[in-house]
Amino acid sequence: MTIDIEKYIKDSNHSNSTNSYELVGGINQKWKNIDQLEANIEELNPKWDIMRLQEYVTSKNYNVDVLEKPRIDNSKLLIPLHVDRSKYETHEEVYRAIIEWWTDIKDRSPKTIQIRIRHARNMAKHSIYPVDWFKFEPEQIINQLIYRQTVEYKELQEKTGNPTYGYTQLNNFWKTVRTFSQAYGIDISFWGWSPPSPPEPQVKIVPRPIMVNKLIHHWYSNDRYKNALIRTLLTVGFQSGLRPEELITIKVNNVKLNEGYILITEQKKKFRERQVWLENDVLNRRQQNSLKNFIKIWRPQVINNTSKDILFLQKNGKPFPSEDALRMYLAPFVKPIWKDYKPKIMRDWSAIARLIRTKVETKKWDIRTVKNALGHKFESTTEAYIKYAEEYYRNDPYDWLRAVLKFHKNSKRMHRLMGKDNGPSQEKDTLILTNAKNTLSLRQFLGGKINGPMGIRTPVTGSEGR
Repeated sequence: MTIDIEKYIKDSNHSNSTNSYELVGGINQKWKNIDQLEANIEELNPKWDIMRLQEYVTSKNYNVDVLEKPRIDNSKLLIPLHVDRSKYETHEEVYRAIIEWWTDIKDRSPKTIQIRIRHARNMAKHSIYPVDWFKFEPEQIINQLIYRQTVEYKELQEKTGNPTYGYTQLNNFWKTVRTFSQAYGIDISFWGWSPPSPPEPQVKIVPRPIMVNKLIHHWYSNDRYKNALIRTLLTVGFQSGLRPEELITIKVNNVKLNEGYILITEQKKKFRERQVWLENDVLNRRQQNSLKNFIKIWRPQVINNTSKDILFLQKNGKPFPSEDALRMYLAPFVKPIWKDYKPKIMRDWSAIARLIRTKVETKKWDIRTVKNALGHKFESTTEAYIKYAEEYYRNDPYDWLRAVLKFHKNSKRMHRLMGKDNGPSQEKDTLILTNAKNTLSLRQFLGGKINGPMGIRTPVTGSEGR
């Protein structure tokens, strides 16, 4: 006997159809009770129907020919489309095979698969529900995820007071499971579990310009090379908004000092290149923090056979091996100055600063310019920064990128740029009595209060002139 499953699914998708099917095979039928079969399948989710029906029929040992989608014979291909688990003996061998599949067949970022393999190792070592990636059983995987969600993370949520603790980790684990399912050629869409969605972030803490000015001019070490390295890393990081992995892979040949930009290789975008235009002070300034000084003076002091063409080198002449290595190197120096520092914050700060610059110059938020500078794939990614930029703009409505480079926090020019009073020098100005209530200085009377990045002058009336 054969069930025409294709017709059953087609009929079940019509609004006026009932959960019916057609039995094919003549009079000699083993299924006598049709109602019993219908009762088992009528409440199934539509996308589960064909697979659950197959399972039901198989479990009853009925001789049923099930229609399946044709699959490519991997043995006839030069490189198999899927990973054959039966060829390997240990999890580490499977991990290496999946890494090769991800980079060779899928042509995706090596960094991404390394992160997911790390999550896979974590899931395989779980103390209660360890995952055997050879078997890839839904019960093992879903039990672990649900246990983490309802027991482990619940306890930590109560302990930390964060009701969403663990949501990001669950999403990362689920991405790992989906990666393995694609590598094995298994459909997991009918498993029925999905990770909880984390709430949309409403806060993004970045240092204000006066703090960034302090960070890029602070004396971090008596070792002059280390001091120059940290300062230059921070200056370029805040000004360019590079991803940490892009920052540590800049090549000397890609720094175009005369042209005014650097070429960046985006590992997340299949190693495509993009131009990042920088202030001339960052590229060619005669003071310590410029790229020209670092390339001509500091980098030659540590270069050796392991340096290759990488721009930023450690004291031993080796490049930073990873983003984590850069974070661990900078944290002991920078965190005592600003406790919330981490390399990713430099990219967030640059996005907000560039949006504020467009607001100052054009009186509107120019998303396209910032999107191209940061290498965002979608405009929605850049738009997400606007709500943060609006708040910071209310407190510091001037060009952040220019402010952190040229002025010391205590200088008169810095205060003028930030639209603040100029301290003791203001008291020396000749006072002009305009009326009984308002007294203005001569400079204020002639030009108005200085407000904005380029010394934009606005008329002063009323109490603003005091």
